[in-house]
Amino acid sequence: MGRKMVLPEKVILRSNLKVISGISKLEKVGAGHDGIVFRFNDNALKILKYDINLRRQRNLMTFEKILYFQDELNLKRIIQPRDILLDFEGVYSGYVMDCLDNLASSKKEGTSSYKRLGDFLCEDLIEASYELEDDFNELTEKRVVAKDINRGSYIYTDNFLHLCDMDKYLKVDNKTTLSVSDENKKMCNFVIAKALYYEMQKLYGVDKTGEKQLNNWVKKSSNSRTFMQELRTDLAGCADEPLHDYVLSKAKKIVR
Repeated sequence: MGRKMVLPEKVILRSNLKVISGISKLEKVGAGHDGIVFRFNDNALKILKYDINLRRQRNLMTFEKILYFQDELNLKRIIQPRDILLDFEGVYSGYVMDCLDNLASSKKEGTSSYKRLGDFLCEDLIEASYELEDDFNELTEKRVVAKDINRGSYIYTDNFLHLCDMDKYLKVDNKTTLSVSDENKKMCNFVIAKALYYEMQKLYGVDKTGEKQLNNWVKKSSNSRTFMQELRTDLAGCADEPLHDYVLSKAKKIVR
């Protein structure tokens, strides 16, 4: 497990048997504990670490899970698998996603295309909140629970927030629909609240007490059944204004 990952020289697209060569020479756009992501034209190729058994033990992206996500889900703002990668022995070794240009990437900082959450408009957040809610409702309908969403899961494109990395999402058949729904509603709330939290940290500058207050607000918002509606009501009156202004105003109310 501690050995350096060995990249395949070539991979094969399962859908049409097209060969993609020179993997190590492609632009690397992401990396994590479970794999490395490369850009190939408009696609992102995620080459996975570990063998099949270890992926299953750690609830990572198994072959069965990827087939289900690919065939059963049609998500708007969560980047889902679109194809499967095989090595030259026909062994599942990764998957394909749409490759979105992350305007908030540190690689773009200092360039004209760099964009932070606060640079978007309030109406961008309103639209994203509806589409993310649709996505999480679909996950619930298909009995998938969203897991392990963290800072690295956030991508900001021209039309605002998207989520990547479904590797630890779970297909569950041993939970009630209500339980799955509750978990996904909380996670959907968390995604929005945490995005605002990250921007509050940047703009407002908080001490340890303020940090604790922000974290408590995220926790409270995640568990609230009315969070989304309250947020949209707040934003409706300033839809065409920069999100930066709303974030600062909100932070001043939370941090006292």
